[in-house]
Amino acid sequence: MVATVSAVERGIQILRSFELQDEYSLTELVGLLSLNKSTAFGILQTLTDHRFLIRDEHTLRYRLGPALIRLGYLAHEQTDVRRIAAPYMEALAKELRKSVLLGTFHQDQLTVIDKVDPVGTLHVSAAIGQRIPFSAGSFGRVFLAWLPEEHVDELIATHGLVAFTPGSITDPEEYKAQLALVRERGYAVDDTEEYLFGVRAVSVPLMGLDGVVAALTVVGFTSRTGDQPGEQAIKAAVAAAQAISAQLGAEEFEPDQPEVPRQ
Repeated sequence: MVATVSAVERGIQILRSFELQDEYSLTELVGLLSLNKSTAFGILQTLTDHRFLIRDEHTLRYRLGPALIRLGYLAHEQTDVRRIAAPYMEALAKELRKSVLLGTFHQDQLTVIDKVDPVGTLHVSAAIGQRIPFSAGSFGRVFLAWLPEEHVDELIATHGLVAFTPGSITDPEEYKAQLALVRERGYAVDDTEEYLFGVRAVSVPLMGLDGVVAALTVVGFTSRTGDQPGEQAIKAAVAAAQAISAQLGAEEFEPDQPEVPRQ
């Protein structure tokens, strides 16, 4: 394991402390982070010189500086969910021998924005650009599970819950109970052929700074997946979602981030 540079580590700790409040004095930072006062002052001076922090000359308190705005903007511009998700989708398709779909949600529909199909095996798939109703199986539930309840109620009242198959959930209360289960588990499964006959799926949310930004769905034929999406598929999909979400800015997933799979 490569050793960390202590001064850089302390500088990062100082910057991360501004997630808790807008500004600090030198004394407050020393107490909060248990730093040596002269060391802390040196790091603060360096960060201020490079405009990562600003020091108010009247109050002698520090706040975040404009250099971070520029870096944050660049990071946001360079974050492309398709690019980030691609190697994980390739790895999932290869490991599980099933199709992997990447979708986004807008207004009342899902849109497939990328896909990876397994090589050399019969598979279920969808076209890039294909639109799917919000209530179609597990795919939509990972988006709606984190929407405000009033938004979910509005969608259901306006568009209804369509009965695509006898396994579709059409009762609003039952549907919302399923959304609560998705939030608890962190993934959704379609193990009753809710959307398409003979097809079962597991879907996972991809989280960013502002909530769910996209979702992955692993789909396969009933005859190949058994009675429900297998434990292997669920674990693999959740692990991929955690790693992708970490790169999209969802800090809660950072501790569990695995290595990026090689294509």
